[in-house]
Amino acid sequence: MAVKFLHRFSVQLLLGVFLFLSVVIISERYTRGIRLDLTADKLYTLSEGSRDLLAGLEDQVVFEFYFSRAQATPYPQLLRYGKRVEDVLRTLADASDGKITLTTIDPEPFSEEEDDAVAAGLKGVPLGDGSMFYMGLKIRNEIDGEAVIPFFAEARENFLEYDLIKALATLDTSGQKKLTLITSLPMQFGPGGPQAMMSGQAQPYVIYQQLGEFFDVQELAADFEKIPADTDVLMLVHPPTLSDAQLFQIDQFVLRGGRTLVFLDPHSEAKDPRATSVSASTLGPLLGAWGVSMPEGKVVGDASLAQRVQMDGDVKDYVFWLSVRSDFMASDDVVTGAIDSLNFATSGILRPVKGASTKFEPLVHTSTVAMLYDASRAIGAPDPDMLLRDLEPTGESYTLAARVSGPAKTAFPDISVVANGPAEKPALTSGTINLVLVADSDLFEDRFWVQLQDLLAQRIVIPFAGNGSFILNLADHISGSEALLALRGRGITKRQFDVVDTLRRDAQAKYQQEEQTLQNQLRATEARIADLEAQKPEGSAVLSSDQEAEIEEFRNQLLQTRKALRAVNRNLRREIESVGTWLAFLNILLVPILIVLIALLRLLLRRRFKAKARA
Repeated sequence: MAVKFLHRFSVQLLLGVFLFLSVVIISERYTRGIRLDLTADKLYTLSEGSRDLLAGLEDQVVFEFYFSRAQATPYPQLLRYGKRVEDVLRTLADASDGKITLTTIDPEPFSEEEDDAVAAGLKGVPLGDGSMFYMGLKIRNEIDGEAVIPFFAEARENFLEYDLIKALATLDTSGQKKLTLITSLPMQFGPGGPQAMMSGQAQPYVIYQQLGEFFDVQELAADFEKIPADTDVLMLVHPPTLSDAQLFQIDQFVLRGGRTLVFLDPHSEAKDPRATSVSASTLGPLLGAWGVSMPEGKVVGDASLAQRVQMDGDVKDYVFWLSVRSDFMASDDVVTGAIDSLNFATSGILRPVKGASTKFEPLVHTSTVAMLYDASRAIGAPDPDMLLRDLEPTGESYTLAARVSGPAKTAFPDISVVANGPAEKPALTSGTINLVLVADSDLFEDRFWVQLQDLLAQRIVIPFAGNGSFILNLADHISGSEALLALRGRGITKRQFDVVDTLRRDAQAKYQQEEQTLQNQLRATEARIADLEAQKPEGSAVLSSDQEAEIEEFRNQLLQTRKALRAVNRNLRREIESVGTWLAFLNILLVPILIVLIALLRLLLRRRFKAKARA
């Protein structure tokens, strides 16, 4: 009898559902730490650098993730991204061996949690219903170290892991990092140089001031003998002619793993706009030792990226000044991935040396409608029309900026280091380098990327290109830990919620007309009340009894209209939330139930076939 009972289809169905739910509960309880990343882009698999940093955590760290889940419900894209951020945070916590504790907080409007989010420095985004949407993170450790990501912008989804690891890596960092600058440009004083400073007319480069906000900037004199031992980032911007001894100091700094940014130029317009000869910068044998070449005396012209300049009352394409769009930048790199445009002027090009041991990774490049010109053609006032006529595209896309990393040898194998006391380090003949090379230095000059305005004795900076962000991002990124340097952007394909968006738009359209009618009625009622209150008898502050009664009637009507309007908005949200509930049911229960039903149906049919076969 019991066997026949168990063979009944309905009983088998119930047992199947019960088995499925039991497996879900058991797996949730006992297999939470087991993760299987089946996403196409491995979005939830941490990089090796991230795992190393997490393994090295010594203090307990608390993640407080503020996510307005209720406010995000009507916006599938926001809800999806918020869940993605939360999943990555949970992945970091799981990989930290208990060092990271994750707390997710839903700061509802006008709640204490919202006050805490504001106090933590998080930025809210206003939504259509007047509420604020939060999606930010506060990080703290046991020794009062704090870091905040005010808002997780979806535009930086490719760099989500990088932003989180950066916040962790800098949690215990106190004080600014030191940036040592070697340059021949008047960055500290502006176009007038030291003379402008003495006359009170100094206008430092905007980027020089911005670097000073994030780094302790120390500029070396042209006759420097050593690079300071506490240098975190070495930046060379159109350096002056350097001696072999100075080049050797740079060579050894780079071979010891010193983080370096190099901006060379085949012709610097910022150095002297009225120059009658080419103003070039070079590092002698260093580039070759790093596995890179930069053709001397050559500037690149590009018809596709040429800036539009005004000359002789006409607007023309000037192929020596390039407006590089995001299409010509490395989209998967943390530095260039979020930059829209860069302006270069009389830039050179970079090429990897054949057979080099280093890795050459282009960051910025030209189009294929480009060619190289003699740098002498950039002197004075070149004719844009003639330059454009002379351009014969080579079909090659030239590299303007690149990362260079990996094993390299010294450029001075025959130079012996002059000992300078017991602290002198022995010379290195090889090492692992990590630097960025850019074939232009004019992108530092203000006129190529910002507009400056004076307002109430303050200098207002209005960028029209991303040069400042590019340089600051480079310095910030290269000064980070090895984990940060190893990270790159993840290729993420946006998967649109077309069905959900359509349902949301339909629901909004359904209530839009009713809402508009009520809004019009509300405004008309408010206007009528204002008119009646203005009709007080001359010299009196009291309305007649009829006027008072009419105003009271309109106020009651106003309250009813507002109540109806709230009901419309509430119904709209309820309908949108019901869509989410149905989707959750389809994803969580319906599909597994269908699988169980299909399995039971196959089992039932098989048994019937076996029964017929026996008969």
